[in-house]
Amino acid sequence: MTSIDSKGYILSIMNTEYRSNKINSKKKYKFSICTPCFNSSKTIELVYKSLKELTYKNFEWIIVNDASTDNTKNIIEDIINKSDLDISFYNLDENKMATYCYNLAVKNANSDFIILLDHDDLILPNALERFLYYWNQTSDNDKENLAGMMANCNDENGNLVGTLFPGSPYINGFFELWFEDNVRGEKFFCYKTDVMKSFNFPLEDRYVPESTVMWNISANYKTLFFNESLRIYNSPQIGNGNLSFLNTFEHPKGHRFKFLELLNKHYIKIRIRPHLLINFTYSYTLYSYASKTPTNKMIGDLERYLYKVLSLLCLPMVYIDLNIRRLSILKSLNPN
Repeated sequence: MTSIDSKGYILSIMNTEYRSNKINSKKKYKFSICTPCFNSSKTIELVYKSLKELTYKNFEWIIVNDASTDNTKNIIEDIINKSDLDISFYNLDENKMATYCYNLAVKNANSDFIILLDHDDLILPNALERFLYYWNQTSDNDKENLAGMMANCNDENGNLVGTLFPGSPYINGFFELWFEDNVRGEKFFCYKTDVMKSFNFPLEDRYVPESTVMWNISANYKTLFFNESLRIYNSPQIGNGNLSFLNTFEHPKGHRFKFLELLNKHYIKIRIRPHLLINFTYSYTLYSYASKTPTNKMIGDLERYLYKVLSLLCLPMVYIDLNIRRLSILKSLNPN
């Protein structure tokens, strides 16, 4: 049974507390800005200030607190009490990691577009206006085939993160952007909400790489890219819990799923690129073995006969690879 207290909490929904200051809970927004938090007490107020400075105001802010152990929850509650922004706050009672937090936020978004903004990043004041400008400049025919838009990021020192897009505006698939245009670095995407709901963050493991969503979407849609930096991306620091430093073998099922999706959904693109074919098949086999996936399932989940054969051929090398990694770890723990 669901109950609501005087402060607007909805209790006992999937072990999650919910609070909102929205006057109209059914209002549809142009943008949903989604922020997962974990021990964000030093940064979440800065995120809020950057949102307050946005020149375009038709957006909601969806915050998911991933069972922080500091006072993140209290800070967010103070923000809700004082803010005129429309905020939905989900407070998890156990840590589920960013993949689940994004999945929850996307499910509950009520808007035309979704933007993901990390708990230690900032959005520039004109960001929403610039996304709308490029969208409104796009023909209706192109819009039908687009998942959304993607801009650049600057770091905290004002430097471009990664490389520029080859054109601006520029329409292509995310797969082609990465593997043909060789664009690299952190980017800032703004995708249609209905597309994100259709390709929501998969919950195959506690952590599934965010790029999995991008690859899956790019199998069906293109993206409009433009060379403006609209987000300040704070460079990852060791010890702040940033996923950039995550050991991939701590969540092998999630990484296995990433490569499985790549192989199955981009077969035509991969088969003409031998280096990707070998790399992806080996990585899929590596994480399958690391996640203790039975061999018959590992082979059965692959849709193409070529992949099945290659994966079997990779198994001996994967066995050696993982044992070398284990020996290296043991040696580092016992140097003498």
